[in-house]
Amino acid sequence: MVQPSAAESRPERRTHRERVELSDRLMLDAAEALILEAGTGSTTLKEVGERAGYSRGLAHARFGSKEKLFLRLADRSRRAWVAEMLRAQGEAKGLSALSARFDAVAAYVDRHPAAARVMYILWFESVGSMSEMRNALRRFHEQARADIRSLIEEAAREGEIPRDVDAESFALQFCATFFGLCYQWLVNPDAVAVLPQVAAYKSQTLRALNATPPLA
Repeated sequence: MVQPSAAESRPERRTHRERVELSDRLMLDAAEALILEAGTGSTTLKEVGERAGYSRGLAHARFGSKEKLFLRLADRSRRAWVAEMLRAQGEAKGLSALSARFDAVAAYVDRHPAAARVMYILWFESVGSMSEMRNALRRFHEQARADIRSLIEEAAREGEIPRDVDAESFALQFCATFFGLCYQWLVNPDAVAVLPQVAAYKSQTLRALNATPPLA
């Protein structure tokens, strides 16, 4: 049997970029766990670095401040949500795409419960401040309302729903319902089952729009 050479038997060395990406991911994982365990106030950059298996100063050197770390963490969670939305929506348009949004919310909470909880914790806590996190939340809300408004307008143009549906009001109510549901889930997860509530809201919404419920 031919024995592998020493070079072949050694694990492949990571590039600098790969090491940075790995350490960032591990520190973000550590921050997520610490927030869920002790809250944002008790989570420090020192603890994040140590929990991730690095020096106590690496998180500070990499992120600069706790707010910037939290911004990165919230953005990672947001991108996980966007990925679920795109996966669920695919090439769907109008009412079918709106229906897929419900499925995406349920899939996000089901597949990424920790990320979902941390994202909403960070966002809800930012409301009382003038931080960059609050600005990020404002931009997310604006984009979410614009997306839903566009889907309703598209569905109306295609004759899938009545043309007199107020797309602006619907988008605001749609987003408010989901953010309210997530807020209650954060406060009392044992009392709020997100998946069946999303399914019920989906059915009610499609009926209210005069749409056929089995649109998944």
